[in-house]
Amino acid sequence: MELYFLLQKAQSGNEESTINLFFKFHPAIKKLSRNLHYEEAETDLTIAFLEFIRNIDLNLFSNHSDGQVVNFICKFLKNKSVDLFRKHVLGFKPSVEVNDSLLYDHSIPSLDSEIFVYTLLSTLPQLQREVIIKKFIHSFTDREIAKLLGISRQAVNRAKNRGLKNLRKALEKDKIS
Repeated sequence: MELYFLLQKAQSGNEESTINLFFKFHPAIKKLSRNLHYEEAETDLTIAFLEFIRNIDLNLFSNHSDGQVVNFICKFLKNKSVDLFRKHVLGFKPSVEVNDSLLYDHSIPSLDSEIFVYTLLSTLPQLQREVIIKKFIHSFTDREIAKLLGISRQAVNRAKNRGLKNLRKALEKDKIS
């Protein structure tokens, strides 16, 4: 009966009741959002839950038992997470746009510049080279690089900074020669 009355109060605009309902179902929201594997999943489920509280027809509950309310809300959250899964995970279709103007764009590095960059990178120690390639060519974050290489995030940052310093020195040496 307690949940039914909380729903009644929440529908009439009582913020405290809405917050209490949210905290009662927050663990279920978190669990379902973790299974969706996209950043805004918890936010989307929370918004859907709050809209559900505002719009639910309380006449659906014949007896005002907590079990009936809990089952109904949990079923709603599960169904909503399935909808979000379909929308965000299954609905995402990677596509490639072919733009002919790119074929003639001179800002795209030529084969000579790629060879130059890889020759320059080959002067670095292996760790610095791997970190710089993963960071700037493959766009990994420091945390992802650390995980891949089995080192700390600070070690990644240190290797990146040392590698950039070594590349600067090599470029300056090339300019002088």
